[in-house]
Amino acid sequence: MTRFLVSALVVATAGAALGQSPQTPAFHGGTHTVSVYATVADRSGRSVAALTQSDFTVYDNGVPQPITSFSNELQPITIVVMLDRSGSMLRNFELVKQAAAQFVTQVLPDDRVRLGSFSNRIRIDPETFTADKQTLLDVIENRLLPIGATPLWNATTAAMDALKREEGRRVVLMFTDGKDNPSSMGVNSTMSDVIARSQREDVMVYAIGLSTPCDTPPPTVPAVAPRFETVLFQGRGRPPGGRPGGGGPRGPGRPGIPGFPGGGQIPGRRPPGYPMPPPDIYGRPGGGDGRDGGRIPPPPATTIGPCVTDKPDVGLREVAEESGGTFFELHGTDNLGRTFARVADELHRQYLLAFSAPQLDGAVHHLEVRVSQPEVSVKARKSYVAAAGR
Repeated sequence: MTRFLVSALVVATAGAALGQSPQTPAFHGGTHTVSVYATVADRSGRSVAALTQSDFTVYDNGVPQPITSFSNELQPITIVVMLDRSGSMLRNFELVKQAAAQFVTQVLPDDRVRLGSFSNRIRIDPETFTADKQTLLDVIENRLLPIGATPLWNATTAAMDALKREEGRRVVLMFTDGKDNPSSMGVNSTMSDVIARSQREDVMVYAIGLSTPCDTPPPTVPAVAPRFETVLFQGRGRPPGGRPGGGGPRGPGRPGIPGFPGGGQIPGRRPPGYPMPPPDIYGRPGGGDGRDGGRIPPPPATTIGPCVTDKPDVGLREVAEESGGTFFELHGTDNLGRTFARVADELHRQYLLAFSAPQLDGAVHHLEVRVSQPEVSVKARKSYVAAAGR
C-alpha cells in the first residue's frame, strides 16, 4: 500500500474537458472477443494520449494477436467505490468524504456509479447505478456505515456482485487503511477469490491504501518509584525490645536489625560513612531519612516497543496489478482528494484494445500489452479466462 505517484490535478477543469469529449463505443466481452483496457504513462506518471493502434501489441500466452477493435477516446465507466469505515479510520472520516466527493465531481454523463462502505456489514447505495452527482453526494454525506471491522475482500466481492449484470467496462475502487479483518465467523472471501473472479468476469480493481506513518517517539510507561526503606541501625547485643544479636544503646524507633551499630531508628541521623540516599521525587535531599516520606526518583521509563508504520493489506497491490488497475499507497491524507480524482481521470483516459480469443479452452490465458513508444509504461490486465461468455 511502487509508492503513491500523486500528480497535481485541477478537478473542475479536467471534468469540463472530459465532459466535452465525444462518446465512444463500448466493447463487451463476448464469446470470442477479449477487451483489454490499457493505461499508458510517462516517467512522471502522467497519462500519455494520442497513441495509435500501431503503437500497441497484445500477446495471448506469448503469441501476438491481431487487434480487431481500438479506441483512444474518453471511456465511460461503470464503477463501485467502496470506503473503509473501520475504527482506525474514525479520525479521517471527514477527509475521506471530501475525497470521495472529488471523485464524484469527475463523473461524466455516461458513467454509472454506486458508492459503498464496509465495517461490521457492507452497504452499497443507491439501489441502481447513476451519474447524478447530487444523489451520489447524498450517499457520501448520509448513508455511510458507522465504525466497525475491515471485511476487505468480502466488500470487494460485494462490489463485484453489484457489477455482475452490468455491461461495458466494470471497475471496483477500494479505499482502506487496514488489512482484511472480517467480523463474520462464516465463509469469507479471500484475495485469491477476488483475483480469480476478476479473471473470469473482466472486472478491474483499483485500490487506494492509506498508511499511518511512524513519526512519533515510541510510547512509554512511567515506572513506579519504589519506597526507600527507613535506615535501621543495630548494635551487637540485644537491646530491650530488640532482636537477638542486637546490642548497645538504642535510639527511639523500631528494634534494630543485626549488622548495624547503635540499635534502633534514629531520625535525622546516620552513622559516619553511611551514604546519603538520593533526592526524592520532589528534588528534596536526604530521601529516606524519615523526614520526606522516604522516596527516591523512579528509574528511567521503559519502552513498550518500536514505533511501527501501519500499512494497508499487501494483497491490494497484487489484486490491482492482476486486474489491470492501479494501486496507490498514500503516507498521510494530504493528497487523498487528488488521488481519488486521479483515479477517475486515469479510468476515462485508458486505451481500449480488443482481439478475438484464439481458443475457448476454459483455461487462464496470460496477457501482455507492449507499447512501441520509448520511455513510457503500460498497465493492463494480466490474464483472462478463455471461456464462452462471462
